[in-house]
Amino acid sequence: MELATDPVLLARFSALTYNGHRIHYDHPYATQVEGYPGLVVHGPLLALLALELPRRHAPDRAVRSFSYRLVRPAFVPARIVSAGQARGTEVDVVVAARGAAPSLTAKVGLA
Repeated sequence: MELATDPVLLARFSALTYNGHRIHYDHPYATQVEGYPGLVVHGPLLALLALELPRRHAPDRAVRSFSYRLVRPAFVPARIVSAGQARGTEVDVVVAARGAAPSLTAKVGLA
């Protein structure tokens, strides 16, 4: 699964989640004040992508558990890719900017 990120997506996600941190929607602030190379993709957005993968591949199975770890940021204009491997009722998921090291690792337990 893949998601293209852009400033509009991050501004909308910020509004949806009531996240006012400027690193997600104010490029000059993110780069010049905080020192990031670009706008920072929200951690919760990466987590939603991790959950979406098993939902699409096993729509008849409910999620019974979900744990994740954010390990490094992703920046606009990254194309975010999620990939997973099922082992019984558990799915290990990795979310990363295309060609980059993982930004998030997760375990999804399915019923």
